[in-house]
Amino acid sequence: MKGVIMAGGKGTRLRPLTCNIPKPMVPLVGKPALEYTIEWLKRFEITDIAMTIQYLGGVIKQHFQDGGRFGVNIDYFEEHEPLGTAGSIKNAASFIDDTFIVVSGDALTDIDLFEAVEFHRQRGALATIVMSQERQPLNYGGIIVSREGRVKQLIEKPKWNQVYTDFVNTGIYIFEPEILEYIIENEKCDFSNDVFPFLLKKDVPLYAFLAKGYWLDIGTIQQYQKAHIDILNKHVQVSINGKELFPHVWVGSDVKIEDGAVIVGPSFIGNGAFIRQNVKIDAHSVIGPNVQIGEHASVKRSIIWERSYIGKHCELRGSILADGTYLGNNVELLEQSVIGSRCTLQPRVQVKPNMKIWPEKTIAEGTVIHSSVFWGKQQQKSLFGTRGIAGIANVEMTPEYASRLAAAYGSTLQVHHHVMVAGDGHPFTNLIKQAFIHGLHASGVVTAECLESVTAPIVRHQLRRSSYDGGVYIFLDEKDRSIYIDLYDKHGYPINYLQEKEIERTFVQEQIRRVSMEQIGFSNTHLQPSASYIQEMQQQIHLPLRGCKAILASESHVHHLANKLLHGQPCEIEMLKSADFRDIADYIKTGDALFALITGRDGEQFWIMDESGTIVTEEQLLSLYTITSLWFQPECPVLVPSYAPSALETVARQMNGQIKKIKGARKEMLKEWQQPFHFCYDAIYAFVQLLQLLAAEGRPLSEITASTPRMHWLREYVFCPWNARAIVLRRLMEDENETIVDVNDGIKLYHPDGGWTFILPELDQPMFTIYSEALDVQRARETMIYYIKKIRQYQNA
Repeated sequence: MKGVIMAGGKGTRLRPLTCNIPKPMVPLVGKPALEYTIEWLKRFEITDIAMTIQYLGGVIKQHFQDGGRFGVNIDYFEEHEPLGTAGSIKNAASFIDDTFIVVSGDALTDIDLFEAVEFHRQRGALATIVMSQERQPLNYGGIIVSREGRVKQLIEKPKWNQVYTDFVNTGIYIFEPEILEYIIENEKCDFSNDVFPFLLKKDVPLYAFLAKGYWLDIGTIQQYQKAHIDILNKHVQVSINGKELFPHVWVGSDVKIEDGAVIVGPSFIGNGAFIRQNVKIDAHSVIGPNVQIGEHASVKRSIIWERSYIGKHCELRGSILADGTYLGNNVELLEQSVIGSRCTLQPRVQVKPNMKIWPEKTIAEGTVIHSSVFWGKQQQKSLFGTRGIAGIANVEMTPEYASRLAAAYGSTLQVHHHVMVAGDGHPFTNLIKQAFIHGLHASGVVTAECLESVTAPIVRHQLRRSSYDGGVYIFLDEKDRSIYIDLYDKHGYPINYLQEKEIERTFVQEQIRRVSMEQIGFSNTHLQPSASYIQEMQQQIHLPLRGCKAILASESHVHHLANKLLHGQPCEIEMLKSADFRDIADYIKTGDALFALITGRDGEQFWIMDESGTIVTEEQLLSLYTITSLWFQPECPVLVPSYAPSALETVARQMNGQIKKIKGARKEMLKEWQQPFHFCYDAIYAFVQLLQLLAAEGRPLSEITASTPRMHWLREYVFCPWNARAIVLRRLMEDENETIVDVNDGIKLYHPDGGWTFILPELDQPMFTIYSEALDVQRARETMIYYIKKIRQYQNA
């Protein structure tokens, strides 16, 4: 006996899940729904199978091919236009030569086919409809039968006043080949609406068999969710791919579950999934293959398709995510929300219950979705942030993505311009670096690759003393598992906003230059630039570092740099692997060190810890920067951002120096500073300067920071959606018509009592940073709270 699977449906009621995939291919607990149908037919010795396909039929053919991998033989019959349930069977007439089974490819069942076929043969039926029982049969075809099972009447999707039976049509049929005589070729024809009523009219033997066992049509979102729950609860007898690692928890191969993760059964985790620490996966959740779930995420009764990424602290409640979906940190999906394929939900997005987002949509950070998203894209943030271009490693920042970025960057340069490319030496950074180099070559740019593991300041130093046309530094932030690509101009400064916009426009509009084969770029030299950096920085050490004991917590390439730099100096430096701040604090106190400096792989961002294990605050760090700058270069004014505390001016006056406030922060500070090294953006230089300061002062770091003028200077962050930012800032300025307002990289409000408030819109996050300074800390705090309330009020107006 042969089987025919009708697999041509569009699955309209399952959208957006079926926008890019045919309905029979939607995954059910680790495999396509259609695969369960094939396994069911095979269980009853039906291995010769025809599939009728139409909508996205190529997806089905690519997965199943000839069926050999599944132990069956498959022939495909494709419809150019939908022919209906009966018309599609007529289209496969060449396959049919005996009694055959017809089943829908989007149903889940374990009914006994042997019993149904025996019933069919005993009755001498031309056609037998397999029935099931439904308490609420409104969405099904009702069947009224005689005691012997002969069909007396069909009621297609009845209203409540037409419900006379709980017997419904499952879409599973047993036919004799003669059924084809009642179907017109190449015309749309349906069994329930056309063929069966005609058989009843002609009194042809049409029977219906009440099947025992499980049957479910997965045609709606609710039924699709129910199918998963029923499989996990073993209400339907099907096989589950995976090993039952814990009671009622099935896990595929190559799954990694970190310590502290909690998984409650029944649930399923597909091949290659990565569940990070402190994740909570509740009962009736299904995690697809190669899904990554970040720390402290919570998944309840949710279905996640393959290759999706769930950020830290996300909450999923009865939701469905299609393949390739990306959720940033702190995203919240509420009951019955459905996210289509390859969508990006940026951090702090909230999707309200029953909302649907169609495929390939980007939802801007902080957005609350109150209505379904069908067309277009929500507002996106800029490609560039404060540290160039960033993305989660191998999720957002993939080799192919990096290569496209490089080609876009290269397209903004002249053919055969020379660009220096370097990285922090991490294996994944090296992978992205090579992809970036190849993208530059494809756009006609020549590269000089740095083979050694270096820091960002080394790259900037090398660019200043060379003749390259630009530079690229790539590094990994292991804390948030993000890769950063930082671009510099020929002078070693971060590229300006006009260059960023040009690269972004080229990338987004795909206006990438494709050079001829003869113009393809190449790798010209392999640099080792740390030697010249060390040589010049050693000239900045003006006094012996005798008696200094400090800790440098970082990676091996940063340690190697410090060892070479301080070789021969009479100081003791403990090199620690980057660790938890509490562990470093314990070590600094037991090791009697003067201070510790903790820096990342990039060698630019850093934190300082004094001898008591206390982290130096931002204002204290700016004071140390001012003191060291004026100590060793008293003739140069110290550049500080416009939001810096006014007390720095007192520090400068005490040292007979000057403060100069400038617009912006990192980009502008680096460009305005004419010296070869910058305390705030070079961890190794800051380390050396602090060693010299403590050697000269002969007192602990905590005493130095405590001796600077007391600063009543506070900083807070307040969330504000991108689309509310302009309104909020305008309303704030309108309210302050009696106050002196300075619009310079933000809003600075000068108060009559001598204090001020600075509201700074962040470049790459939907938030404001608020700085407040007053004559006393209480007044500074009150002012801060006042403006935070105003911002929240205006964004919700």
